Amino acid sequence: MSAVDALFWAACLVLVVAGASKLAAPEQVAGTLASLGLARPAAPGRIRGIGTARTIGAVEVALGIGALVIGGAILALGVAAAYLAFAVVVVLARRRGLESCGCFGARSAPPSWVHVAVNVGSAIVAIVAAVLDGGPVPAADGLAELGGTGVVVAALVLLTALLVVVLDTTVADVVEATRALRDQERAAEAA
Repeated sequence: MSAVDALFWAACLVLVVAGASKLAAPEQVAGTLASLGLARPAAPGRIRGIGTARTIGAVEVALGIGALVIGGAILALGVAAAYLAFAVVVVLARRRGLESCGCFGARSAPPSWVHVAVNVGSAIVAIVAAVLDGGPVPAADGLAELGGTGVVVAALVLLTALLVVVLDTTVADVVEATRALRDQERAAEAA
């Protein structure tokens, strides 16, 4: 078990939280996907993209849990691919001026460079984990290997995942609100 494994586990937990939030409240990501042309047309009386949003959420949950439970290079590369895809979606959503990226369901922030950085950073962690020693070990095995200190590492992994979620939601909100204020001030000064 390495520090990269622990960071990878945190990235997997964030993936599970993001996926679960999409399953619970798919409307935000459905709107983003529909605006970007990435959602199938909906049946009459249904919101376009809800099914796609739920499918993405289910895949995130399965991939995150699978990578935590099974480990290995293939699942780590799957996690990396997911995070890289999310980075692309956030960039596209940002370019289109969308109000939400849908990353965390109803609690999603506007698409920001914070999201892009977190997604790319998480992808890099997953890639590094995939190439080191045959891939990341399953979380239970890695924590058991540490004995009593495994509890501390598990707590740090949970804390790291929580901080990433806060970074992707609350901090991203603050960054985007600050940017919007600056843009308004510049526009007022130019007028």
